[in-house]
Amino acid sequence: MRPNGAGIFPGWPARGSEFIIKEMAEASRIYFTRGSVSGPFLEKLADIFADRLKGRILLKPNLVSYEPYPTTTEPELFRNLLRLLKPRAELVAGDAAAADLSRPGDALEGHILAKTAEQEGIKFLDFYREKMVEKKSGLGDRLKFSAMPSQFDLVISLPVLKSHINVLMTGALKNQFGFLDREQRSRSHFSGRGYLSRAIVGINQLCPAALFIVDFRETLLNSNEVRHGGKIAKGGWLFAGADPVSLDWFGFSLLKELEPKLAGKSPRDIPYLNLAHQSGLGTEKFQLVQL
Repeated sequence: MRPNGAGIFPGWPARGSEFIIKEMAEASRIYFTRGSVSGPFLEKLADIFADRLKGRILLKPNLVSYEPYPTTTEPELFRNLLRLLKPRAELVAGDAAAADLSRPGDALEGHILAKTAEQEGIKFLDFYREKMVEKKSGLGDRLKFSAMPSQFDLVISLPVLKSHINVLMTGALKNQFGFLDREQRSRSHFSGRGYLSRAIVGINQLCPAALFIVDFRETLLNSNEVRHGGKIAKGGWLFAGADPVSLDWFGFSLLKELEPKLAGKSPRDIPYLNLAHQSGLGTEKFQLVQL
């Protein structure tokens, strides 16, 4: 099995403790591990990005609803990352639950991720209840979204790679969608894939993340939530990097192995991913480095 772009899988020649595939100079690096434990991977990742992981950091997990992992970010991964970063930076975490919930604030307030942050002494914000701003994206669309990212030195995004009922897959790029205000999110989902794709790309232009840690150890097939028909499956990968396009390009190749809806498709058949690539949000070329 080999993904679109450059890739590496178990059994390929190793050099030291890293697997490296030489690619073009413009290729981004994707760091990965196989298995179920996140701690050692996060520790190595924190050392690699040590120069960036300082100042004020906003953590953006994937908190969709009251459902547990893999609908939402795994609590243990979230806790491990908080403990790693607390000595290095000032941390705040936050998200906003799905727009179609009747009381999205209730799902967030009682969620295990919010409780985990509280246990670690970290504030967890509900973006719906915080200040919103309105700006024009690089595509020319006016978007209303949380002002929180602009108040921090950098954003770390913690998506779960899984299927999506509207746009086929959700990963690094789609996780930033949680910064949009509730009305904008609802309107985007019900105005057709073209509008939704533009909103996903636009919010990544306006609220970029410095680091994405993508969880594919477990995933959901068919949909991104169990309540909408999602079926839990084992993926076995945890990977990270700074380029959301290459992460989703690689992620597509992993998800395609499990998701029948992606049979015969390529990353360019995911409208928002193709638009993100065309808009210069990242590259489809990547190197895989095992940690």
